[in-house]
Amino acid sequence: MNTLFGILTVEQWLALLRIAIGLWWLKSFFHKPLRKFVSGQMVGWTLALADNHPSATFGRFMNKLVGSSPTVFPYLILAGELAVGIGLVFGFLTPISLLVAIFLNLNYISLAGFKPKDISVNAAYQCEQGQNYTMIVSEITLLATISWAVWSVDSLLGWF
Repeated sequence: MNTLFGILTVEQWLALLRIAIGLWWLKSFFHKPLRKFVSGQMVGWTLALADNHPSATFGRFMNKLVGSSPTVFPYLILAGELAVGIGLVFGFLTPISLLVAIFLNLNYISLAGFKPKDISVNAAYQCEQGQNYTMIVSEITLLATISWAVWSVDSLLGWF
């Protein structure tokens, strides 16, 4: 096995990246004020972003999608972030976890990554772009390089 910087193998460095991305997803889950998030904060912000989205068609779609199930969506976001975080940290169902992570990041970019009509709704939209694009590139890299080859439940079980 070739080592990178004489410390770890390339596969081990990729596993470290996988674990770090998983920890970031867990941080995303745990930093939310859960009671506020599920009791309307997430839906309120999402609908405000939809109302101020530069694409009126996309805004109407998001309003209809989230507005029709306001009690379900916060739990879907939380479950997705928690599942992705656990999956990547432990290397459990890693390819599926990575695909879900990419899907979540693409959704975050499509809603919060564009300059809203009323900038006060999301003044940090450019930060959303940078973080999510970086995450997507990392997740695609992890998926393409079989980052679950070492230090993972998947490799212990001989999956994928």
